[in-house]
Parts: sequence; structure tokens; C-alpha cells
Amino acid sequence: MPTEPFSLPELLFFANTLASSVVVILAFSLLAYTLTYNFRNPVARRFALLLTCVMVTYAADVALARVITPGSAARWLRFQWLGIALLPWAYYTFSNAVLRTTNYRTGRRSTLSFIMLLVSLASAGMALFTRLLVDSVYYDPPIAYLEAGPLFWPFAAYFALAVLLSLHNIWKARQRCLTERSRKRMTYLLLGFVAPGIGIFPYLIALGKQAGGPAFADPVFLLSILGNVAVSALLVLMSYTVAYFGVYTPDRVVRYRQIRFFTRGPLVAILVIMAIQTIPTVERIMGLPRNVVLFSVITGVIVLSQLVLSVTKSLVDRLIYREDREEIAWLRELDRRLLTTSDLRQFLENNLAALCELLRVPSGFVAAAVGPDLLLESVVGPPGTRDQVLAVSDWSEALSQALRLRRQNGNGLSGQGVQLPLHHAGFWIWPLVMASPDNEGQEAILGILGVQARTEAPLFTQDEVAVLQTMLERITLALMDRRLQQQVFVALQRLIPGIDRIQQMRGVTPYALENTEAPPAELLDPSPIHNPEFEAWVKDALSHYWGGPKLTRSPLLQLRIVGRSLDLADGNPTKALRLVLGQAIERLRPEGKQDLSTPEWLLYNILEMRFIQGQKVREIAQRLAMSESDLYRKQRVAIGQVARILTEMEQGDLAEPSPEPRPEPRSGSASAGPPEEPQKAHPSQP
Repeated sequence: MPTEPFSLPELLFFANTLASSVVVILAFSLLAYTLTYNFRNPVARRFALLLTCVMVTYAADVALARVITPGSAARWLRFQWLGIALLPWAYYTFSNAVLRTTNYRTGRRSTLSFIMLLVSLASAGMALFTRLLVDSVYYDPPIAYLEAGPLFWPFAAYFALAVLLSLHNIWKARQRCLTERSRKRMTYLLLGFVAPGIGIFPYLIALGKQAGGPAFADPVFLLSILGNVAVSALLVLMSYTVAYFGVYTPDRVVRYRQIRFFTRGPLVAILVIMAIQTIPTVERIMGLPRNVVLFSVITGVIVLSQLVLSVTKSLVDRLIYREDREEIAWLRELDRRLLTTSDLRQFLENNLAALCELLRVPSGFVAAAVGPDLLLESVVGPPGTRDQVLAVSDWSEALSQALRLRRQNGNGLSGQGVQLPLHHAGFWIWPLVMASPDNEGQEAILGILGVQARTEAPLFTQDEVAVLQTMLERITLALMDRRLQQQVFVALQRLIPGIDRIQQMRGVTPYALENTEAPPAELLDPSPIHNPEFEAWVKDALSHYWGGPKLTRSPLLQLRIVGRSLDLADGNPTKALRLVLGQAIERLRPEGKQDLSTPEWLLYNILEMRFIQGQKVREIAQRLAMSESDLYRKQRVAIGQVARILTEMEQGDLAEPSPEPRPEPRSGSASAGPPEEPQKAHPSQP
């Protein structure tokens, strides 16, 4: 059956729907990216509001392409006004946040922003529930819009005024930029800033019935397509600039993260949506069933896009890193080669199993030397083998005997050309020793290897001798590499706080304060105490006081007082932060015996029971004879006091933290977590 050719209006309608879908995908993707990586930054949060308005407006446009009744069109058009009405306020509050990053005082602008919020909310309410702003629906497919109400033109003037004031704020922020790089980024932001206003303003309402009818459909859709393409490009440009606000990681990391996100997320989603949109066209041309075309096209798009991304990865790396390519290659090589604890255990188990099969014995084990102790790293064999090994109490003495035997036999080589084992507790024992990289001529004792003995005297066949020494060397080398890599991890734990501090100082731009010659506190002292989110960081760290990502990854690790406490915390930054938080809480403790009924003990009691003991809110409220809502209010006050004390400790260089850490929580505590370090094994047990 011959297919009818597509008319120009159909093609334009299809292209416009496709362009609107792309804007929705980009807005949602950028919103997800912003909330994931920059949520704590005020500029990013306000940019998320802007993206939400764009997403709501364009999502309604996509839905309008599929409605078939005037009533459905009216509902979607009024829903669309949630984004249109709130956009002026989102525009202005975003521009204010950008201007504040240059240390410009925005007191009066903040008041104006609040007024705009009220006007925008009122406009949204009128658009949804009244005919004051927009009136009845004009529905003449493919054109549909709401006719103007009595207050539409005042709203249009308010919309234009908000956009102009916002552009002025961004322009002023660009003028205050002191470095070429920051000025370039602000220029990108200024260029992209017009995108939401261009794409969202309801031009059809302004034009009225002059834009209605089939004669005007083609130019309307053509202009809409051009506008949507421009909005997509400018939104990406804006997001590129916003991604650097409040981020202390190097620029190359931000660029790489953005490109990887866009290529693996929005780009693939756009290709899939384009494929789905074209399926009806392919059906008409090829005459194939919809399911066949749908499965084939989507599968091909997803697989081929991932393949192209993998093939072009090296090209992307060269474009991003340029002169840093060699150093980045070393960092990635380190990531590939470092052995984690599970990597080491798997490697040892594989080699130990191969050794047991070679010697035709049922079980074996490897134990690593940690100071004077032996820690069991790997066991192979039937159930109960681990208990059998742990039941022997004198493995350390056996290791000493094996070392003496090794020295007596000339570094342990027997007449068969293989290291001679010691028979102990039913096992053949080999000491694992290697030349120390730190002291030439010295040997590092790495641990012991044991397999169940076939006989008391070690006898090996020629085939066993040929492989046994190689297996021993592999296991010894793995333990040696693991020990060296543990030193790398320890060094990284000490280096990362300093590196983060340098990145923080990189993120501080020395803008001059408006109407004052005093430099910003963040420039003179780039400490977390100057960040507006400082109190929120204190609350997060307290909520994971006994362990958790909000403590181990807390920005409070950059405090100088935490760095000074590392020696008291065995070099562990997390323990040092817990020590400092505990000292700050202790400074709130009144003199005398603890009392649950007196007001002066209230804040300390809340902190003690909520975060140190980990009790539930309901239990604490009952014990302190107060409502849960009142408890939450008092808790906020208590956290604010802890933040104040930390600020005083950081600025005033108060007394060093007490060497005594806070006591562990009582058994049954809800927040009690495992200790940071693994418990030591018995010295005589592997």
C-alpha cells in the first residue's frame, strides 16, 4: 500500500515536539546533576528552581502535542503557568545569588526578591483558578493557547522587568570579576541567561488570534523550533558555568564529570526519544509492526551509543586534560594496580587453592604479620578449617622456628631446590620473608603459609618442586605489595585534608566588599567556619557521630583544630573530628552533677542523649518532660551553640583537645557503631 508523503505542517509539528522533548530532557538532567553535585551551594539551588520552571513549561508543551480535546488542552495550559508565573522570581533570586558570590551586599535586592515571590505565587494562583490572568482556551489543532485575561499585560510587564533586573545583576557580577577565567565564565552565564525567558514567555497569548489558524501554523512552529534549539544550547552553557560554583575540586575534574554525565545520560536519552518519535514515521515508510521497529531502534541506539563512548574515551581525555595527560595516566594506573583487602584475599585464595591442588592436600592458610601479631588472611579447605587453625595457640613460636630453620638451610633452600617447611600441628609451615625496601640487607617478615602435611617429613616430587617455589614467591610478593600499598593509604589519609584545604583556597575569589575596604574573612582565613553551611555541617557530623559518611566526608575535617588533633587520634582524621566535637559538647556542660530537670543542663543533655548515646527523640522528650516539637527547637539551639564553640576554638586557638576520647556509647545505644580500627587478634593466633 503506498504511503502518503508528509506535508510541511506535519514535519514542522513533529520537529517542534521533538525539540520540546529535548529541552525537557536537558532541564531534568541538569536539575538532577545540580542537586547531586552542587546542592549545598546557594547559586546551584536557585539554578535548580530555574530549571524546574523550564521543565514544567516544556513538559506541558510536549503533552499538548498529544491532547485531543479542548478540555484537556485547557488543563495542561493552566498547569504550564506554574512554570511561567514562577520564572520571574526564579530569575531574580538566581541572579541575586550570583551577585552575592562577588561579595556584593544584596539587602534591598533580597527584599525585592521576596516581593517578587509573592507576586509570582499570586500570578500562579490566578492562572490556575481564575480568569484574571488568562481566559478561555483557543483550540484549533495544532495550535492551542489560553486567551489573555485582564491582568495579562501587567504580568507581561512584570515578567520583562524581572528579566531585565536579573540581567543587570549578572552584568554587575561580571564587572566585579577580577580574573580572566572568572570573567569568561560570567560571560558564558550572561549569554545563556536569556534562554529561559526566550523559551517560556507565552507569545501566542500576546499575539492572540492573529497567530491562530492554519495559515500561521507554519511560521509559529518554525520560530518555536529555532527558539527551542537556542534554549537547549544556552541551558547547557549556563549549567557549565553553574557547575563551578561552590565546588573545590580541580577544573579538570568538573569538566570530565560534566562530559561523562552528558554523554552517558542526557545524550543517550535524547537519542532514544528521537528514535521513539521517529518510529511512527518508520512504520508508515517500511510497513513494519510497531513492536519490531521499537525494539530494534532502541536497542541499536543504546548499544551503539555506549560503544561510541567507549571508543572515543581516549579522545575525550586528550581534549580535557591536555598537558596533564601523563599525570592522569599515572593516577589511573595506580587505581588499577592497588590491591584492596578483598583483592588480596581473592588473590591469596586462588593461589592457595592452586598450591593445595598441586600438593594434593585438603586445606591451607595464609597469615600476615602485623607487628607482633599474626592475622589470618585466607583459608581454603573443608568446613571447620578456620577453627582448626585458630585452635592452635603457638603460631608465633612456630614462625620463629621456621625462620631459624630457614637460616640454617641457607635462606631455606633444601637439597631439592625448594624452601624447606617446618612441620607444626599437622601443617607444613613456610615463613614468608622478603628483602626490606627501607633497610638494605634487612629482611621483612610478612607472615606464614601453611598447608596440611601429608607426612611429617616434607617430601616433594619433581613436578611439585618445579612449581612450589614460584607459588611461594607469588604469595610473598602479594603480601609485600599489600604492605607497601597500606603505607600509600596511610599517606593519602594524611594528605587529603591538606589537598582539600588547598582546593578550598583555590575556590576563594578575592572580590572586594561593596562600600568597604575590608577583605572578606574567607580570603584571610579559608576555614569552614566562614561558610554559610557551617552549622548544617556540624549537625550532619553530629548525626553520624559514631561513624557514617556525614562524619568521614565532612567538610569539618578541614578545621585546623582537627588537624592538630591527629596525633591524639592515631593519625585518623575521622577520630580527630569526633574528638573535637566531643570537646565542644563538653564545653557546654555546666558545673556539678548532671541534672535532667534544670534549664542550664538542657542543651547539654539533649546533645548527650541524642548524639552521644543515640537515643530516640521520643525517649529523650519523655525523659526531659517536653514535647517532640520543642525538643527539635532546643536541639537546633544546641547545635548552634556547638557551632559557636567550634568557631571560637578555630579562631581563638583555644586549649588543645583533651587526649582522652569520649566514652563509647552504652550497650543497646541506637547509634553505637563499630570502632574505626579492627580489633587485634590474639598474639598467638593468625
